[in-house]
Amino acid sequence: MSMSDPTLARLRAIEDDFADAMSRMYGVGNELARLRAHLATESTEAEQLLEAGPEHWTPVAPPVVAPVAGAPGPSSDQPSPPPTAPGHVMPPPAPATMAPTSPPPTTPVAPLPPSEPWWQRDGLVAKVLAVVGTAITLIGVAFLLALAIQMGFFGPLARVVSGALLALGLVGAAVIVHRRPSGTIGALGLAATGIATGYLDVLAVTRIYEWVPLAVGMVLAGLIALGGVLLARAWDSQLLAVIAVLGVAFLAPFVGLEHGLLTGGFLLVLAAATWPAQIDRQWWVLELARVVPTALFLAGLSIAHERTGIAALLGVLFAILVLGTSLAGARVARLPQQLGILVPVAVLPVGLAALAVDDRWSGVGLLVVMTCLLVLVAGLADQTADTPLQHRLTEISLASAGLASLCAALRAGDGQDWTPVLGVGLCLVWALAALALQHRTTLVVALGLGVLGTLGGMTLLPHVLLRSLSDDVAARHLLAALGLAVLYLVLARAVTTTLPALVPVLPRALTSLSVLWVGGSVVLLITLVGQLVDDPRGGFTAGQAGATVVWMAIAAVLLLRGLRGSSFAVPAGLALAAVSVGKLLLFDLSFLGGLARVLSFIVAGLLLLGMGAGYAQALERTRRESRPLPEPGPVDNSEHAAAGPPSV
Repeated sequence: MSMSDPTLARLRAIEDDFADAMSRMYGVGNELARLRAHLATESTEAEQLLEAGPEHWTPVAPPVVAPVAGAPGPSSDQPSPPPTAPGHVMPPPAPATMAPTSPPPTTPVAPLPPSEPWWQRDGLVAKVLAVVGTAITLIGVAFLLALAIQMGFFGPLARVVSGALLALGLVGAAVIVHRRPSGTIGALGLAATGIATGYLDVLAVTRIYEWVPLAVGMVLAGLIALGGVLLARAWDSQLLAVIAVLGVAFLAPFVGLEHGLLTGGFLLVLAAATWPAQIDRQWWVLELARVVPTALFLAGLSIAHERTGIAALLGVLFAILVLGTSLAGARVARLPQQLGILVPVAVLPVGLAALAVDDRWSGVGLLVVMTCLLVLVAGLADQTADTPLQHRLTEISLASAGLASLCAALRAGDGQDWTPVLGVGLCLVWALAALALQHRTTLVVALGLGVLGTLGGMTLLPHVLLRSLSDDVAARHLLAALGLAVLYLVLARAVTTTLPALVPVLPRALTSLSVLWVGGSVVLLITLVGQLVDDPRGGFTAGQAGATVVWMAIAAVLLLRGLRGSSFAVPAGLALAAVSVGKLLLFDLSFLGGLARVLSFIVAGLLLLGMGAGYAQALERTRRESRPLPEPGPVDNSEHAAAGPPSV
C-alpha cells in the first residue's frame, strides 16, 4: 500500500483527531486535580487559622503539587499537550502504565437498619407462648382437680368454690400484671385462663352436678362473657374479646344440647350484647366469633329440632340483628362497619328452616320475608365505588336475595309440574327489575338466574323434539317456553342499556336464544291445539312445520331491517334462513309425512323465493333513494319559444 493511498491518509487524520481529543481530556483532568488540591489546602489553612486566632491570620499561597514522576508524554505522532503547571497531574496515555489515583470523595450513606427477625415481630413469640401457656394451665388445673377427686380431698362444693376462686384470682392477677410495663401479653394469658376456668365452673354446676337450672347457667356464662369483653375494651385487646365470646359460644351447645331452643336464644342474646364492643374498633375477628357459631347452631337447630316454627323465628330474629347492624354500620360513620360477607351466613338458618318446615307455604313465606329484608338492606346501604369488597353490602345482599327468591320459587313448586314455570317467572321478574332500574348488580343477578332458568328449561326440550310425548304436553310447558323467549329479549335489552362492555356479543346471543324458543313455543302451541281435536301427534307434526315457517318469516324481517342500516340483521337473517333450511332437510324430511311435509317444503320454498325477490327490490329501492338528486339549473325552452307568438 503506498503512502498516497487515501485510506492511509484518512487513518492518519483519525489518529490526529484522537490524539487531540486525548490531550483535551488530559487538560480537563489536570484542571480538576488542581482545583481539588486548592480546595483541600484552603480548608486546612482555614482550620489552622481558626485555632491560632485572629492575630496569626496572614495570606497563604496555594501549595504546589509536583507532577507524578515517570509519567510518559504523548508520542511524537500526536500533538503535544499543554505544558504542565504546579498542581497539575498528567495521566499516562495507556491504562497499563497509569499511575494510581485516589478515588473521588463519596457522600457517606447511612446504613440500613437491620431487619427484625420474624420471632420478634409484634410480640409473636410472646403471644404464642401465652396461648399455649393458657392451654397447658387449664390442662394442669383439670389434672389437679381429677387427682384431688380421686384422693377424696375435694367434694363437689369444694371443687366448684375452688374453681370460682381460681378464676377470680387469675383475672385479678391479670389486672395487676397489666399495670406493669411490658406486661400486656402476660396479662392477656392470665385473663384468658381465668375466663376459661369460669366457663368450666359454670359447666360443672349446670351440666355435671345440675345444681342450677339451665337458664341460670346461661346467665352466668353470659355475665362472664360480657365481663371479658368489657375488660378487652379497656385493654384494647381483640384477642381477649374473641376468647371470651368463643368460650361461651363453644360452651353453650354442650351445656344446653338437650334444650336447643333455650341455648339458641341465649346465643342470639349474646351476639346482640357483644356487638357494642366493636364500636370505634375494627375487630373483624370478634365479629366472626359473634356471628358464625350462632349461625351454625341455629342452622342445625332449624333442621333437627321438632319445633321448627320457633327455630325459624330465632333464625329470623338473628337475620334481622345481623342485617340491621350491618346496615347501621354502612350508613352511620360512628358505628362499626360490619363484614358484608357474613350476610349469607346470617340468613342461612332462615333458609334451612324454610326448606325443612312441613308446610310448603310457610316455607315460602319465610323465604319471601328473607328476600324482602335483603332487598331492603341492599337499597338502603350507603356505599361508594371505593368500598372494599368485604364491605360491599349492596352486591352481597342482592346476590343473597336472588338465591333466596329462587329457593322460594322452588319451594312453591315443591318439585311438581309447575316448578319450571315459577322459576322462569322469577327470572323474568329480576330481568324486568334490572331493565327498569338499570342497576348493574341487579342485572348480574338476573343473568345468573337466567343461566339457572336455561338449565331448567332443558326439561322442555323432549316435549318439543319427541312426537311420542305429544300426549303429555300441557299449558305449563307452553308458558315456560314463552317465558324463556321473553326473558332472553328483556335480558338483551337490559344488557344493552346497562352493561355496554358486553355489547354486542351477549345481546345477540340472547336474541338468538329467544328466536329458538319462539319456534319451540309454536310447536307446543299447535300440539295443544291438536289435543283439542283429539290428534296430538298431528298437532305436533303441524307444529314442527309451523316453527320452520315462523323462523323463515323472522329471517325475512331481519333481512328487511338490514337494509335500514343494521349491520347485524342481514347476517342474522341469512343464518336463521340457513337453520330453517337445515331443519327442513334434516328434521322435517325425516319426521314429517304426507301433507305436512308437502306444505312445509312448499311454504318454506315460497318464502325463500319471496325473500330473495323482496330483498332484491328493497335493495334497489334503497340504492335509488340514496342517489343524489340532480341540482336545479336553467331550462332550455328555445324551440317552444320560437314556435309560439311573440310575447310583449
